[in-house]
Amino acid sequence: MIKPYTKPVITEPYFVIPSWLDENVPYKDYVILTAESSREDVELFLIHLFGYNQIDVTQSLEASCHDLFKEDGVVIQGGVAFFNNESQFILPSCCCGLEDWYEVLDAVKNRTSSWLGHDPSPEITYHDNLVRVWSDNLELLSNSDEASLYYIEFEYEELLDCLELTRSDLEKFIKGPLYYWMNSKNGDIADTMKVKMEQWFLK
Repeated sequence: MIKPYTKPVITEPYFVIPSWLDENVPYKDYVILTAESSREDVELFLIHLFGYNQIDVTQSLEASCHDLFKEDGVVIQGGVAFFNNESQFILPSCCCGLEDWYEVLDAVKNRTSSWLGHDPSPEITYHDNLVRVWSDNLELLSNSDEASLYYIEFEYEELLDCLELTRSDLEKFIKGPLYYWMNSKNGDIADTMKVKMEQWFLK
């Protein structure tokens, strides 16, 4: 039996495809970021990263990256996703950012509920040694919507371990698939991207 787990994700990467990418990149509602991420996953991440931060992608890759690297910080819709299995999961929702993923870990350490987005508004509750991640906030739902509410349950220490692995997954994505993709285009840009990504996301 597979135990519940967490992964770093981006959500809704629906932005203009940069001029330096293949126009046939297949869109997904969410993308998991790990050492196993595919080329298409990396490209969706880049589409989202540049688009969400309003970087001009009609110019060359080098010029687009030059503008991106001037930013002290970036934002990108996503964060920590909670999985019961491959078909039942709770994604970070609107206005939740991958750049703030570590706040979920801090919240669990302090046994509080972290910001996981709104519409829906996932929340975290604590029950002795168990943690429940709810698909929405019960207090915000109408009676007719309550039937769709569900939760994913973790043992407390196991959730902490999962969130540490989530940081590792994100780091391996940065140093693996993302770096290799960038390095195939420009080695200097790849090195700078790795440094910047570590500054922006690995706190």
